[in-house]
Amino acid sequence: MTFRKQMTTSESGKMEIQVIRDHLDIVKLQEKMNDIVFDYLDTSNNYPKAMKGLNPLYIQATTFYKEYLNNRAGELPNANTYWHLFIDCCAKLCYFLAASTYYSTNELQKTPEKVEQLLTVAAYSLPSIDQEENEQLLSAIFALYSEVVGDEEKTVSLRNAVLEQKGAVKHCLQQFKVFVDNEITK
Repeated sequence: MTFRKQMTTSESGKMEIQVIRDHLDIVKLQEKMNDIVFDYLDTSNNYPKAMKGLNPLYIQATTFYKEYLNNRAGELPNANTYWHLFIDCCAKLCYFLAASTYYSTNELQKTPEKVEQLLTVAAYSLPSIDQEENEQLLSAIFALYSEVVGDEEKTVSLRNAVLEQKGAVKHCLQQFKVFVDNEITK
């Protein structure tokens, strides 16, 4: 049995995040995401480059989770520390990908449904929403969602539904499962 396997090389030629003992290397995923966010969103507002860098990470994370669940007949993992870190990273990844995608396109054009879906799953899958960092991120998600959909009632409905689940990891993992089950990666 192999405990460590290297995922395939992505189209960009960069090595993908490793899977070690049936777990995606969250530290590497977080580091790569943070580097992209810092380099292209925080310091330069280079949204197309951010989108190009985040998309392969997003595909890896969603593909990994879908395969993980498929190998376990759809049974959700236990809400332990690893899965808390995983879902936290995935929620942030969805948000940053949505923001970079939205700001990369002409805002006057009809906003792609994909951005709305990414923001919705980011909100529903963000755990520990009572912690300051995630509370602030959730506010940013709702603000961008409101801008994207242009419907305050829809935004309030999403906010209320997310606050009701209270960021419980098990609920977050379930919401992400529903999303990846319906997700068609390009």
